[in-house]
Amino acid sequence: MTSRLLALFVIPLASVAYSAPSDLPELHAGSVAEHTIGGKQKDVYKFALDAGQTARVTVEQKGIDVILRVADRDGNSLIDTDDEMRTTGREQTLVVADAAADFQLIVTPVFPRVPAGNYAISVTDVRPATDKERSLFQALELNTKAVRLNDAGKIEESRATAEHALETAKQVLAPDDVIIARLTWTLGRQERALGHYALARDEFQRTESIFESAFGRADPNTAVAIAWIGLTYHSENDYVKASPLIQEAVAITERVLGSDSPRLVGRLISLSALHKSLQDKHGAMADLERALRIADKTLDPNDFQIAALLSNLGSIYTELGDYDRAVPLLRRSLQMLETRFGLEHPNVVVPLQELGIIARDRKDYDGARAILWRAEAVREKALGLRHPQTLALLTIIANIYNAEGDYDKALELHQRVLELLESNAGPYNELTMIELSNVARTYAAQGNGPCAIEYQTRVDDVLEKNLGWNLAIGSERQKLAYAESTSERTDRTISFQVSQAPRDEAAAEHALLVLLQRKGRVLDAMSDTLSTARPELTGDDQQLIDKFRAANAELAKVALNGPGKAPVGEYRAQLAKLESAKEQIETRISERSAAFRAEHQPVTLAAIRTAIPSGAALIEFSLYKPYNARAPRETDAYGDPRYIAYVVRHHGRTAWKDLGSAKSIDDAVTRWRSALRDPQNTDVDQIARIVDRKLMQPLRSLLGNARQLLIAPDGQLDLIPFEALVDSRGDYLIEKYRISYVTSGRDLLRLAVPRRSGTAPVVVADPLFGEPAGAVPVKIASAAMARRSVTVGEDFSSVYFAPLAGTREEARTIHEIFPQARVLTGKDATKTALQHVNAPEILHVATHGFFLQTTRNGARNPLLRSGLALTGANLTSGGSDDGVLTALEASTLNLWGTKLVTLSACDSGVGEVKNREGVYGLRRSFFLAGAETVVMSLWPVSDYVTQRMMTAYYSGLQRGLGRGEALRQAELAMLHQKQKRHPFYWASFIQSGDWTPLE
Repeated sequence: MTSRLLALFVIPLASVAYSAPSDLPELHAGSVAEHTIGGKQKDVYKFALDAGQTARVTVEQKGIDVILRVADRDGNSLIDTDDEMRTTGREQTLVVADAAADFQLIVTPVFPRVPAGNYAISVTDVRPATDKERSLFQALELNTKAVRLNDAGKIEESRATAEHALETAKQVLAPDDVIIARLTWTLGRQERALGHYALARDEFQRTESIFESAFGRADPNTAVAIAWIGLTYHSENDYVKASPLIQEAVAITERVLGSDSPRLVGRLISLSALHKSLQDKHGAMADLERALRIADKTLDPNDFQIAALLSNLGSIYTELGDYDRAVPLLRRSLQMLETRFGLEHPNVVVPLQELGIIARDRKDYDGARAILWRAEAVREKALGLRHPQTLALLTIIANIYNAEGDYDKALELHQRVLELLESNAGPYNELTMIELSNVARTYAAQGNGPCAIEYQTRVDDVLEKNLGWNLAIGSERQKLAYAESTSERTDRTISFQVSQAPRDEAAAEHALLVLLQRKGRVLDAMSDTLSTARPELTGDDQQLIDKFRAANAELAKVALNGPGKAPVGEYRAQLAKLESAKEQIETRISERSAAFRAEHQPVTLAAIRTAIPSGAALIEFSLYKPYNARAPRETDAYGDPRYIAYVVRHHGRTAWKDLGSAKSIDDAVTRWRSALRDPQNTDVDQIARIVDRKLMQPLRSLLGNARQLLIAPDGQLDLIPFEALVDSRGDYLIEKYRISYVTSGRDLLRLAVPRRSGTAPVVVADPLFGEPAGAVPVKIASAAMARRSVTVGEDFSSVYFAPLAGTREEARTIHEIFPQARVLTGKDATKTALQHVNAPEILHVATHGFFLQTTRNGARNPLLRSGLALTGANLTSGGSDDGVLTALEASTLNLWGTKLVTLSACDSGVGEVKNREGVYGLRRSFFLAGAETVVMSLWPVSDYVTQRMMTAYYSGLQRGLGRGEALRQAELAMLHQKQKRHPFYWASFIQSGDWTPLE
């Protein structure tokens, strides 16, 4: 959480009184003093003004970056100026005397450990002051006072003073004056510190606009404004907007000021905070270590930024559980901050908080409470009790009572914090959701199952909305990170149902609904599912999609940011208005697009029951980690993964069964998969029986008279053919059940929406992969085993896709069964041709599949790591038609209305397995493109076997068999051949999606 990082990432310009000797050198109007300065040296000059006079003071920097301070005769700072961040250029300000007065001009290096340099100081333009100049001087004084109040921890008073300064300056300066920008920046800092993020962002954006007009985009001043806009988005958890801004600020600063500039320290701290929030702790640590290397060379050892670096490094070590490294850093930071700012300054809170957490985890509960109550008192004094950062500290304190087993005290404090968060931060704030979860955990620890379930249900309701908003507006990386962060919450929901309410059907149905809502959710969001609606929309109607995106983004922003300064009632009314506007647009699109309607219909258990045929059963498998609500530390609360299965029928109760250790099941599955891929393995049926005893035997009594199974696997179960499991009588499951697969039972809702095919079937086969110069073909065991999948490191530079002449015969056979089919072979089997298909009734692709272990550009989207090889794949042209269709590209094909996609490529059903997400690969991408059914393979089989299987399959489809039953009959026919009884031959292909006939 960002609240665990020091929030002030700039160099505080401490406004203090300087004692100075009485024989100071004096400056007069028109005089110029030149000097060399470095280290902690401080040059003080005096000059005098008569009553009503003004003067302009200028420092010309000649090789060193300095601060210019104007002080009264006693050394009390009036105006601090550090506008020019380079070692050349001017620091300039004006001085106005209402009465005759002596002033001090103080010049000091910004960074005491950089090499010494020269400067020249002068006083010019001494004359009677105008009213405008008096007002401007007052504004600059107020701004300096606001900075001083901020440094003293008086944030609210500082904000009011900064606002006064800005309003005073606006009366006498043009809106685009650079001074206005600097005062706006000061006010924005205070608004952000108080949690008024929308107001802060507005101020920083005004600053950035003025600076860019005055200095250009590539200027250090502009970079500061850009960085603070990014920091504010970061505070709002909008990482997709924060990331490019913070990175741009770093790049500008480094390019203009150099890679070792001390001005980079603050920018790198900001970048580190972003990386930490994106769960990239190693990246965050690298940023901080680089900043610390620069700071050690250029900053005073007691500089605030070094304290911030130490504290933030300590925070990362704390999260990693490396307390021995964290504690010395945090203590050193705390001591520096206490010395610099005092014992009750808000800056001391972060190291105190981390030290309190460490004390708690080390079971020093009394010590932890003492530290954290001290931190809470400081933060409450600075920000108030209702500020989310204050409430976050109270949450940590409440968790200490949980760790001690004093659940009554913990519950009392958690409930108090929750009430304040809901009324101040809003119901959808991350802290609000965390506190709801804490209340649920505390009830569970007490053994109060009904209340634990009640509050966990509230958590899930909030998370469902947050998940939708975050997946709608986030980047790929943000979507993955956010979804991964929700996994443990799903574990809690299942665990509470299993441990707290094992006989409560409502609890079981809620846990199942959570699975149905979340399983496979990220992959759907990572593909632009809205694009499937576009073929159905024409003209102005397509603008509705853009309006829907905009409305969803605005609703997400308002909901996730909370009420801010607005009254809670007004905030809720605004949410309701935005929700209504979004729903109106959603309704209009749904009326025009069945694809959109399928993707955005509500997920309810009742709707899914309706979609299950009367003679069928949905088996929803899930991995989960059992949660121990009484564990003193959250990191110790989750046990080893287990499998659970929920069984749903068209009528009747929801049934479930905990299947036991995931490791035990996965070990058996791994052995079985190896046996399935080896036709010479004689133990395959024996191992299949072992797997069946673990997976299906515990569920048979729950299936009733069902003879059709709709299986939604999870984890390693995504990679096995349930058809080849062996029951207690020695029969294969395929002999008793019709089996189809879905990623989640949620898919049944999508399948229930009717669609019409656009064009005749398309068959793609025998691509002309090409012969690159100097290519060394990969050895193939025999022509009969030529079709294969390719698993490589990061690209295709060492891969040779061998010709697949046998697939041409496969295409010819299918064409005989479906004469209207369009066949693309040889040079016509291109990526471009495939990308331009228009919802053919059937799409059959016979070629090589591939799976990359990593990607060269480090992209996290796993849909870039698998795909199909087409014409030209060996030539690596790098153009748009490079012969390689990735799964991500496949997900954007126009297949809405396509009844069947057959991937007659080996391992086409394989990819990266993500728990609760299914297989990140080709199988899911074609569903995302709109296909109703996908038939795919789980291991390499021979061209001969594939041709026979496909011939039998398509013949069955032509006779009117269902898309699932036709494959089952083809497999049974091969199973009954003595030489092909081994599942290697008949069980490779599985059918996922709609099982009904083509018509």
